[in-house]
Amino acid sequence: MIKRFSRKVGLAVLLVGISGAFTATSAAPDPLFEPVMDEIRQELPEGWQFRLPPNIPSESELYPFISEASDTRLVVSLGITPDCAAADCTIGMIGATSEEADWPPAGNSVTSVDLGAGVEGYHMVRGEGDASNRLVMWQQDGLTYAIVTLADLAPEEQLVAIARSMATEAPITP
Repeated sequence: MIKRFSRKVGLAVLLVGISGAFTATSAAPDPLFEPVMDEIRQELPEGWQFRLPPNIPSESELYPFISEASDTRLVVSLGITPDCAAADCTIGMIGATSEEADWPPAGNSVTSVDLGAGVEGYHMVRGEGDASNRLVMWQQDGLTYAIVTLADLAPEEQLVAIARSMATEAPITP
């Protein structure tokens, strides 16, 4: 998954100010995804929709790239450099899978969260110490969605706000 980055990079300020400022009036993904929108549409398996947030506030520029695409999975990662294509420069991921998953997810740190529109999600922290990641997962459109970031970049409320915006906005279609 995502590995913790060196403190030298100073990533703690990348995802600040994410709050409940997401509204249902926005109908398009954050413009930061524009460079990969055509590729996302091309990679969507038949019958799929894909959800992206309408806003990802950041004090630094982020660079999206498709890190995985198959008949059962699509993952868009967010890098901190334009040529990022590896875990050491990735701060987050947004993904969907049609693979069968244990549901609801199990673990000690799993809490149920209301994502709106009748969608129930789950917030969790995985890993320990420098390798911990914060996730929100939910099922919608016949897929299991997840948004993941380094645990110290966004508190639970902020990551849930991003997931809520994804669950309630119109999905991307081919």
